[in-house]
Amino acid sequence: MKTTAAAAAFFLFAAIAPAAADELPVPKMFRGTPQEKGQWRMDVLEGGGRAGKPGAPASMNICTDNLMKSSSEAGGPRGESGCKGRLVEDTADEAVMEMTCPDRNMTLSMKRESAKTMLMEMRSTGARGPENVKMRYTHLGACREGQSGVSFDKNSEQCRKVQAQAAKMDAAKSCARAGAQREDCEQRVRESVKQMMAMCS
Repeated sequence: MKTTAAAAAFFLFAAIAPAAADELPVPKMFRGTPQEKGQWRMDVLEGGGRAGKPGAPASMNICTDNLMKSSSEAGGPRGESGCKGRLVEDTADEAVMEMTCPDRNMTLSMKRESAKTMLMEMRSTGARGPENVKMRYTHLGACREGQSGVSFDKNSEQCRKVQAQAAKMDAAKSCARAGAQREDCEQRVRESVKQMMAMCS
């Protein structure tokens, strides 16, 4: 991604097809905006397919600073995904992108709602059936100290599941057969638990 603001805008695309998303140009609606860094809240307004399943998070916070840092530390985008993307509409207040992948086709429509909010709709078709998700992104300001790249409301069902899973992760038990690598193994497990808990702080 070219800017951290684009990381927030392309979050869904980047999660599905990061290699192709990285090749897309930055839409005009993000150029020169003051929200190039910081925290965004993504609220799912309408969801279809997997997004509409019971228990799916209705909202999440995205710290673009940390997402970009994690991407950089991981060595940038993953390998070729076979996806091709193009920007079919590009104005100061609206953008439409199309992406064609081996197993699905996607269209992401974005529209500025106010100085700090934008509406998005993602439509996709493929072997797993059609999906249609509508979202609102709201810029909240600077990220909090120690905030995870993606976080949820601490009282949400998603956080209860994350916390329950983290509680079951025992470093000593998980690494009992790691032999000479046990210390490193336990450190990785503890770090994983720390990262999971940070998603709900």
